[in-house]
Amino acid sequence: MNIGEKLKKLRLSLGLNRKQFAHGIINESYLAYVENNKGEIRANDLIAILSKNSFSIINFLADFGNTESYFSLYEYEANNAFFVQDIKRLQQLESSCKSTLIKEVIRLMIAKLNGNLKEFPSQIKAEIKKSFWEMESRSTDSLWVLSNIMEIYDFDDLEGLVNSVFHSFNEFSGYNDETIKLLASITLNYLEICLSQDNIDEHEVERTKSYLSKLPSISLIAFEKIKGKYFLAVHYSDYRVAKKCKKLLG
Repeated sequence: MNIGEKLKKLRLSLGLNRKQFAHGIINESYLAYVENNKGEIRANDLIAILSKNSFSIINFLADFGNTESYFSLYEYEANNAFFVQDIKRLQQLESSCKSTLIKEVIRLMIAKLNGNLKEFPSQIKAEIKKSFWEMESRSTDSLWVLSNIMEIYDFDDLEGLVNSVFHSFNEFSGYNDETIKLLASITLNYLEICLSQDNIDEHEVERTKSYLSKLPSISLIAFEKIKGKYFLAVHYSDYRVAKKCKKLLG
């Protein structure tokens, strides 16, 4: 059974027509294409539809023997759980995912939320780094991994990794929403790490500031844009702008 067939089976079990089931996330005509295996559905749209219909993504994936094809679903769910500090949800995702790398990254995310990053096993850190090195560098999966493991690198090594991303990903009009979001996350995380160094490298701060400003001004990454501006305002002692940004961030 493929994703389209599983969606159709779920929709019929709920007694809903396509318009009711899709909740405006995708149109009913496209849903028909997906159900009949004539089109693919984006991970974000699939998760949104399942959420609107109160159905767990984990339960949805349970029938698939090989979940490696659906890594982006776990990545999306893990990011959402991390953002709201839902450790229980992260633990559920970690236990159900069959990808060793994603499981290890989720464990790292849990350690961050628990304040146990310094105690995180060095062997697992090494395994994560090795697996990351073997990934295709321009994939969204590699961007997701990098956005969540930056703290385990020495700053000099991290500088090279991030600047490779800045150099490789600069045609923003050609990227999908998931890629833009990950690039914004990496940029914001790197900026925070740059500003936390004992000896701040102003050249790297300026490079990161420039990249952040070039990212498209869209609502999807408004949080990263505003928070980055806040970090920079504090760094440059522009407390008027910092206060304004803090108010926007709530």
